[in-house]
Amino acid sequence: MSKNLRMMAAALLVVVGACAGGPETLGDPDLDAGRDVFGRVCSACHGGSGAGASAPPLTSVLETFPDCESHIQWVTIGSERWKEEVGPGYGATDKEITAIMPSFEAVLTSEEIRQVAAFERFRFGAGEMEAVLADCELA
Repeated sequence: MSKNLRMMAAALLVVVGACAGGPETLGDPDLDAGRDVFGRVCSACHGGSGAGASAPPLTSVLETFPDCESHIQWVTIGSERWKEEVGPGYGATDKEITAIMPSFEAVLTSEEIRQVAAFERFRFGAGEMEAVLADCELA
């Protein structure tokens, strides 16, 4: 085997190995689990990078839901129950509910909802890791 061919084969092995290893850790297993839930369940509407698609972007999630409990409640009960139980606006900004956010109460465990809320607050809201985890009762 020529030297160039060996070098190309070695480079290919490095690339394949890096891809097979999966995503890097975010520094906490709950955030890693939240990232996985987000990718499976939330990214179709909120976009893979949280920039929005058919649902709003998540970059202002900390302003919309200053405390994790209200964020968790929103994800748990969804927009229709929110309107019935809380009112026509959501979050601290009291934005009018104009689209349907499904309830994930029957789809995700309460721990998964906490994990995905923490991930969104950390990754898209730029929250500080320890504070986000404590606020979402994961620390």
